[in-house]
Order: sequence, then C-alpha cells, then structure tokens
Amino acid sequence: MKAARSRRGVRQNATPSNAKCGALGMLAGIERLEPRALMAADGGHMRIGMNLENVVDWSPAWTFTDAFKASRGWITQEFNTATWETTWDVGATNPIRVDANGNPTMLTTRVNAAGQTIRQIAATLMFRDTGAAHPAGTYHAEWDGTGVVTFGFDARVVASGRTATGRSFADLQVTPSNDGILMRVEETSPADPARNFDVWMPAYGGQSFAGQRWQPGAAFSPFHPLFRERLAPFGTIRFMAMQETNTSDIRTWADRREASDIRQGSGIEGSPSEPIANGMSVEYMVRLANDLHADPWFNMPHMADDTFVRNFATYVRDHLEPGRKVYVEWSNEIWNFGWGFEASQWVMDQTRLPENAGLDNWQVAGREAKRDLDIWTSVFTGQTSRLVRVAAGWAANDWVTNRVVESMGGSFDAIAIAPYFSPDDAKRDSYTAATSVDTILADTRAAVGTSVAWVRTHQSLADAWSARLGRDIQLVAYEGGPHMDGRSGPYQDAFYRAVNDPRMGDIYRDYLRQLDAAGMDLFLDFQFTGQPGASPWGDFAKLHRMDEPLATAYRYNAVVAAANGSLWSTAPPAPAPIPPVISIASAATLEGNTGRKLLSFTVTLSAVSTQPVSFRWATSNGTATAGRDYLAGSGTITIAAGQRTGTVGVWVLSDWVREADERFFVTLSASVNATLSTTASRATGLIVNDDGLSRAALAAAFASVDTFNGRARRGS
Repeated sequence: MKAARSRRGVRQNATPSNAKCGALGMLAGIERLEPRALMAADGGHMRIGMNLENVVDWSPAWTFTDAFKASRGWITQEFNTATWETTWDVGATNPIRVDANGNPTMLTTRVNAAGQTIRQIAATLMFRDTGAAHPAGTYHAEWDGTGVVTFGFDARVVASGRTATGRSFADLQVTPSNDGILMRVEETSPADPARNFDVWMPAYGGQSFAGQRWQPGAAFSPFHPLFRERLAPFGTIRFMAMQETNTSDIRTWADRREASDIRQGSGIEGSPSEPIANGMSVEYMVRLANDLHADPWFNMPHMADDTFVRNFATYVRDHLEPGRKVYVEWSNEIWNFGWGFEASQWVMDQTRLPENAGLDNWQVAGREAKRDLDIWTSVFTGQTSRLVRVAAGWAANDWVTNRVVESMGGSFDAIAIAPYFSPDDAKRDSYTAATSVDTILADTRAAVGTSVAWVRTHQSLADAWSARLGRDIQLVAYEGGPHMDGRSGPYQDAFYRAVNDPRMGDIYRDYLRQLDAAGMDLFLDFQFTGQPGASPWGDFAKLHRMDEPLATAYRYNAVVAAANGSLWSTAPPAPAPIPPVISIASAATLEGNTGRKLLSFTVTLSAVSTQPVSFRWATSNGTATAGRDYLAGSGTITIAAGQRTGTVGVWVLSDWVREADERFFVTLSASVNATLSTTASRATGLIVNDDGLSRAALAAAFASVDTFNGRARRGS
C-alpha cells in the first residue's frame, strides 16, 4: 500500500466547532428535509444494479469504441542504437514527458557509460493479459502531428498514410492473443509532436466507429454497443472502481480526469508520466448513465476539497437526463485496512490531529461524508428528489455502521452495506488441495444465512432511523455476491471452479431472493467484467469476455433474472438458517484475602443451534493487572448442539491491600457456526475490594457484586 497521504484540502464550509464535533454534537443539528420519494423496487421487489470495473488495459471489457481510451499509461522503453537492444519499463527513472492531455511532448536521447546512444520510446498496451478477449478484425488508428508510430504483438499494419483531414493513419489486422496490442511512439517532433491517438475497434453490427472522436455533446456514444447492451438490464451503475476511488489522489478540481484527455483510466497507481490516480472523467460517466437510462452512483474522493465536490455535483445536476436519480457516497469502505484502501489510513491519520482529539475513525468518516453530502444537497436545492445520499457501513458490524450514521447528522437517505457470502475462516482452515468443489459449494450455500442476518440487522437500523428522521431511509447493497477469494490457499483453484460452476448460479438466485425477503431495496452486484483465472483476491466477474456466450454466464444470468423480474416469479426456497448470536455477560466478585477464586462469565446463544458452536476467548488488562490481580487466560470453548450457554472462568488473586475496585476484560473472537454480538462480545470482570471494610460497607459490597453479576452488558 502507498504511504498515507497528507490531510484533505481546506474545506470552505468547515468551522473549528464543526471540525471537533462528536456524534452527540452532530445529532443536535440533525437535518430534517422534506420526505423523499425514493424509487420503489420493481413490483415491490428490490432493484438491481451493477458495479463497473476499473478502466485498465488488462480488462476484457470493450468499454469504448476507441480502444486507446483504455490503454496503459505510457511505458518508457529505451533503445540502444549500438546493440539494438530494447529495455522495457524504465519510467521510474526516465518518465515520458506529457502535456495536459497525456500526449508525449518529446522523447529524450542520452549516452550511457559505454558511450552508446540510448533513445527513449513511448509505448502503450491495449487488451493485455485478457485471454484474447478482444475482437479479431481490422482496427483503425489515427493521430495528429509528426513522428514515427509503430504497432506490434497482436497488430499487423496492413495500410497506412494520411487521411483527407491530414491525420496519420494505420489499418491494423488484429489476431487476438494474450499479448494484446502494442503501440510505440518511436520518434516525435518537439515542434509538432505525435498526439491525439485513436485506435477504433472493428465495425460491430454493421456500424463503423472510425473517425468518431467523442466530446461532450456529441450525437454518438463513445461506449461500445456490446458493452452497453450487456449493461442495459441494470438500473443503477456504480462507478467506484472507474473513479479509482480506493487509491484516488484527487484533492482539487485541477486533479480531475478531463474529457479531453487521451485516456479515460489511470490504473490503481497512476503512472510515472501521470502519477495522479484520478479515474474516468465525470463527462464520460454521465454520458454512460444517460446512454443506459440508468441511475449513476458516484464516490467522492476522500481528499477532495469543497470546490471539487461542488463542481462535480453541479455538472451531474445539469447534464444527467431528467428523471434519473444520482446516488452519492463518500469514499469507499473506510473500515477496510486491506492493501489499496487508502481512505481508511487517511481517516486514521485525521484522528491523530489535535483538532480531532476524542474522535474515532467512524466519527471522522461520518463527519467527512456529511460535509460532502451537504454540498450535494445545496447544489440540488429544489431537486433533492433526484439525490440519494448514501451512508455506507460495514455489513458484519452494525455497531460501526450506526457509529458512522450517528456522525452524519441526518445527511443521508440510504444505509448501504456489502452483504457478501463465502465459506467462513473456520471452514477455509479445514480445506486442502483435495477439497472438492461439491464441499465448497455446500459450505457457500450454508453461508448465505449469515449475510441474510446482516441484512435483517441493518434493516432494523434503517427502520429505526426512518422513525427518528420522519422520512424513509432505504437499505441498499453497494456491493454483494459470492466472495470467493482464494488468498493463495491450497483451495484457490477449487474456489475458482466453484464460483464458475452452474450450481453457483442457483445459489446466487437463492441469495438474491432471501435479500429481497429480508427488506433490501437495491442490490448492486460486484462486478461486471474481469479477467478469468484463479487468483488470491477471487473472481468477481460476471463476464470474462464481452462476447461471452450467455448460456454459460451463470452468475450474470442470476443477476439479470433479478433485474428483469423473472427471478421473482418463481417460488423462493426455504430461508437459510440464521446463525445464533453469541454474547458474554459481565461479572464481579469480592477480592478476598488469601488464595484465589474463579470468576465465571456466562456466554449465551440467542437461539439453540443444531451444530456445535465454538469461540475463542482471551483476557486483557483494564485497571486490573494480569499476574497481580488476576491470572491472564485464553482458550477455545465449545457449546454443544442443543445447548444455549457456556462458561468462561478466570482466576482472581486475593490480597490484604486496601485499594480501589479494579476491572479486566474478557473478549470473544473467531466464532464458528455463530456470529459474535456487535455490542456484547466483550465483558468486564469487576474485582471489588473488601479489605478494611465495616460490616455495613461489606454488605453493600456484596450487594454491588450481586447487582453487577445480574447485568449482561458490554464491558466499559
């Protein structure tokens, strides 16, 4: 992961009091807008949307008619004129110089230590490592300026020259392979550089794209017809990945991707020539939403200043077609500290600033989300029925979700989670290279119940906020589906086979029906396209090729069936069993004077389970110190099938020292066949001092122990 970035630019709407405001301060000023009429789910059922993939050259998506728009950022090659050797990817030490639109402005020449002349070459790739997922046929390339431009790998030049308008052109016969299409600028004139490159894909459905250089307001679409056709079933399109949200470097409006740029993707790290990861331009995204007559879902960059947010919102308001709604979310998965999720690190950095003393990650994230979404509200004054402000949470932890929501002061219209499903860690730990796809599919089907339980919990949260705010708060899934990440485990190949098995399509259908029955209003699948093949991070793609035969696109067909309503016409299966919830009650004891005594903590299941339930437990210090006041402990406990309670025992050490009452904690983790309570998975052990007390005080101490033992609450 890249190093944590500096704090966000100055926000015009921020004040010192707001910057320090905690959750309670936010609630004092809860926003109460007019009731919003969010679009109802079709036929009373949840609506279906889709997450799009990053715009990168290794994607199999035919996103644009001009393939160059998705090409890789400039790769520096160096050509040794003495040895005729070419060295690739030396951009970190010798990046290609580019203009504001990404065009090379010059190529350098140097002499190495051996006295040999080294010439710089600007190279790029299209459809690299996609498994030959791009179409065969004749591609038409054009560019302005003076220079030598060559093509290779899958592309062979069959004609070249000048167009009637004076542009250079090359017709390319492309035979697809995993190598993709290579384009190189070998020479260029600094006075008239080769620039404004286009590589139009072969004609499709009798339509030629050659010469269609799109700009906002053009009558034609820049997006490939098959790309649009296979996205057409989905009524909401989330652009999180296309915006490079997780690694975004955007701070100001000047950092944005512009419609005039020669590329419309930056890659997760940018490139040596253009190091800002800024994704697709708002102009292109709005055009795609209009082409599809779909509601767009945008993610605001975590470091973007007020001007960026306001300008972005204004463009959407003025150019999104009438009748369309826009969903807006601040950043993405601020609870996720995995590689590439930079906003979580940024938020953590903010909590360390003096002006944020006393705020935790969730309060800072909620405050930042409120600031951005309040700008959108202001921009959409008089049109707020077109705006759906999203409060994004953590599916597995509704406490975190509500912590974020509390800090947003009512500036939201929907609560969003990602209720993925997959075999849990305990199951994964038992898998080997010999584990069958049948076993994995059975465990995956059983895991659906956990996801459904998360949805029900968050539906209750959304209902509570609806009552509190006096307007409808919907529950939506910003992402979801099978989360079959192999994690480089011995089961990785089997996971890939399982997620592409026809039976996974059936599991997916059952899962969607159950989410619908649990109250979900909108579900956005993750994700539309992606490379084939087993990998540590899993296969989320609904299509591995843009022209993939739909008969074998089992997961794509499942979400399309929900989108077009045919899924709801068949009877749903019996609901998956909901795993019980584990909670632990706090306990107290008198300290005593000699020896030690066992303090017992009762662990309770919310319901009897038909399977054994196990969990880990461990002690930690509070004001009590392990080894002096109690004996540290840890272990695994199993509650047998058909039973509801278990016991954790911790030894408390006695002494004759007159001292204050002391506390330690017992925390549960790693549950199997149950979920941990989000509010009662940690208990307090209270050691009540009984040294030097009068008979009356001792009686009061006994009473306090009995009262404390009778409580089942989260330790504090």
